[in-house]
Amino acid sequence: MVGPETGCSIGGRPRSTDEFDWPCYRGRPMVLLAQLDCSQVGPLLGKEWVLPRDGHLLFFHDDEFVAEFSFDLGDDGCRVVHVPAEHLRHQPGEDLAHAVPGLPLEPLALPSVPTLADREVDPAADRDVIAMLDFYQSLSTRCPAPRHRLLGWCDSTDTPRPKGHRPLLQLEAEAINNWGEIVNISFWIRDEDLRAGNLSKVRRSYEVA
Repeated sequence: MVGPETGCSIGGRPRSTDEFDWPCYRGRPMVLLAQLDCSQVGPLLGKEWVLPRDGHLLFFHDDEFVAEFSFDLGDDGCRVVHVPAEHLRHQPGEDLAHAVPGLPLEPLALPSVPTLADREVDPAADRDVIAMLDFYQSLSTRCPAPRHRLLGWCDSTDTPRPKGHRPLLQLEAEAINNWGEIVNISFWIRDEDLRAGNLSKVRRSYEVA
């Protein structure tokens, strides 16, 4: 946890100005799931950070989970919006009925490793199942997964993985969220869209306990 100077949080009131067009899904306001300060997370990732260097990334999702879910493609019940620095407030905006309490996050640079669900593990162990298990156990012991992750590998082997996409943001359930049996929500993006900074085709996936 960090003090009020952080621009990264789960939930909270948006720091955007009154002109911000709040995303809706099927006519209903979406929920602001997370907001990330690009000026804080960008320098941590260096050349790996290909998104804007300033402003905030706002992650919204369909809180009712009415979007049609595909185990191959996730769903479209999400939006990721970049708000330029010149359109930000120094303090969050007014309370909104569709906003949840904020939980500050401290951005840290941490390693990420593939799980047994990732094809990249196969050649490392030459498809030997026992060797693969030992390899993964060795990696996961040295690189424990955080509760929330930006970019990197998918930390859960039980989360459905949209084909042709990579994780953009992974969030575990916290007390401020009301997801019922859903224990994590993740946003996924194609490599070519990430390199181009195109956030219009992000997909959502989630894991049910």
